[in-house]
Amino acid sequence: MLAVNGLYYFYMKILENFNWRYLSFPLFFVCLISCKEKRPEDPNIIMIVTDDLGWYDLTCYGNDFIESPNLDQLANEGIRFTDAYAPAPLCSASRASIITGLHPISVDITEHIHGNPPARPDQKLKTPPIAQQLGLEFKTIAEALKEKKYKTAFFGKWHLGGGKFTPDKRGFDLNIAGAWNGLPKSFFYPFFTPGEKPELQNTSKEGDYLTDVLTNKTIEYIEQQKDSTFFISLNYYSPHVPIEAKPELVEKYRRKRGADTTAETMPNIHYAAMVESIDENVGRIINTLKTLDLDENTLIVFTSDNGGLHVPSLPEFIKHTPPTDNGPLREGKGYVYEGGIREPLIIHWPRVIKNARIDSTVVTAQDFYNTFMDIVGLEQTSDGMSLLPIFQGEQLKERGLLWHLPHYNHQGSKPSTAYREGDWKIIYSYEDDTYELFNLKKDISESKDLSNVETEKLEELKQKMNKELKELNAKFPEPNPDYIGESGSE
Repeated sequence: MLAVNGLYYFYMKILENFNWRYLSFPLFFVCLISCKEKRPEDPNIIMIVTDDLGWYDLTCYGNDFIESPNLDQLANEGIRFTDAYAPAPLCSASRASIITGLHPISVDITEHIHGNPPARPDQKLKTPPIAQQLGLEFKTIAEALKEKKYKTAFFGKWHLGGGKFTPDKRGFDLNIAGAWNGLPKSFFYPFFTPGEKPELQNTSKEGDYLTDVLTNKTIEYIEQQKDSTFFISLNYYSPHVPIEAKPELVEKYRRKRGADTTAETMPNIHYAAMVESIDENVGRIINTLKTLDLDENTLIVFTSDNGGLHVPSLPEFIKHTPPTDNGPLREGKGYVYEGGIREPLIIHWPRVIKNARIDSTVVTAQDFYNTFMDIVGLEQTSDGMSLLPIFQGEQLKERGLLWHLPHYNHQGSKPSTAYREGDWKIIYSYEDDTYELFNLKKDISESKDLSNVETEKLEELKQKMNKELKELNAKFPEPNPDYIGESGSE
């Protein structure tokens, strides 16, 4: 908690136990008001989570093709993290963790929600089932902040259950477009099946672009709540498939790419245009905050739910895919290699973050919950840490991070678990019972497996990883009794 907040509660504790026979009421009243004034007002919070945006997809992270001036400016005025991670390499698992501050294992969602299909005969392992919604027993950021009288709103992708599990049942006063599904049919009007999301469709028209419309709704809410303290969870469906962008931006990148228009050139121009649309809309939100004089005490967090898609998509969404690479990072969405889990993270809060900087602390989006709770003085979870000390120029205690993906997925990865502590990272593959070990400081691309060289470090991380898996009560794959081989024959 902010030091001044702690001072306030210290004084209040004294006041509770003071013998008031020795103090006149007027003096008590003056003291009480003075003490209250020492506690700053709670900030507005805007948490922006994109969908499939890779670590290498912004200019400030090294991309020399995609233009992101508004996010670059936000980074230049705040903190840009180089070693920030998603809680999982797939959307539902990450989003469940972000909104609760709990590890994906703790909420029993370790991959994207799509039912629990049986193992195919070409899969060696039978993978564990997961919950098909975020359980009501898990408190969300919105539910917690309601205790501090925050106004709360959710915009965009939810993918954590429908019916009684939607955002408006999970602490959000307003829910725009948050439902069971994880992607639109199109990024252009009507976006979803006609009649499915009337809160979007009834106020939009032919040619409207989904990223713009979600931002319009967000800005309307900010203007309505300008005199309140609010928490906004803005979850762009972009740049997830289908890869569709506004024609004028596609043309801009077509001209910028020039003669080099081969499908292998990354990022795809349609994808680049999608990312720039995100940047434009973040700029619109920043300008609104400045116009309303809310920017100084509004905490903005910008990140992604998993790495960029680096392989062709499913047949129904294959157009313009793969849309991106992940720069120097290995693999992408769906993998526990760095390309699947390392994310852009930009945090901006002028009232508290006085010195803009680049920070290499190893953090995870799972930490957002504890950070917000620390700021407002509410109970934190035991699964994450608060990033507030970093905002104030302090260092966090080193800890290990765990990613558990005991599943097969559409991107082609196989059941695996990864663990990072310091510069070292271990990856375990369940099919062939093998380990890989990498020093990320020297080898960000995870190209040099050191498991046969640094055997003591391998054993150390193995023990720590297994200990955390046991403490979290993780589920594991089992042999598939119906396995007949990858070729479909013995």
